Amino acid sequence: MNMLNSKFKKIGLSSAIFVILTITFVCSYQVYQNVETVHNYFSPKIISVMAIEKETDEWNSIKFDGQDYVKFDTVFWDKTIINDANSAGNVLVKVKDEQGDIVIDEFQVSPGNSKQLIGLNKDKQYYFEIKAAKGQFTINAI
Repeated sequence: MNMLNSKFKKIGLSSAIFVILTITFVCSYQVYQNVETVHNYFSPKIISVMAIEKETDEWNSIKFDGQDYVKFDTVFWDKTIINDANSAGNVLVKVKDEQGDIVIDEFQVSPGNSKQLIGLNKDKQYYFEIKAAKGQFTINAI
């Protein structure tokens, strides 16, 4: 009889641990999804919506969320540029550092595609420029 009680105690303890871990996971996930500060820290993303008014061969500065630069200040940044699928067309992008030197030479990103920004460092300011045909473009940095 003692063995049977011991077995039920182990099963009960295992079940209690499982329930506690499940509740902890669900609560943590809900905090991640619904608390903007937490979500933005662990999944940073900034957006730029641009309207190119006329056909030109000039480079235009990209402002992400109203800022002239991007600073990859946590380890959670993927350091990737995405041309939203709803953008008007292909874009050429280049990246400069604080001194205005080109860090990543121009590259093309078509709508719905992304480009990994290899070589960019944490805690440095980077300035992005775009060249594209006339139209509306949504560029994301993640």
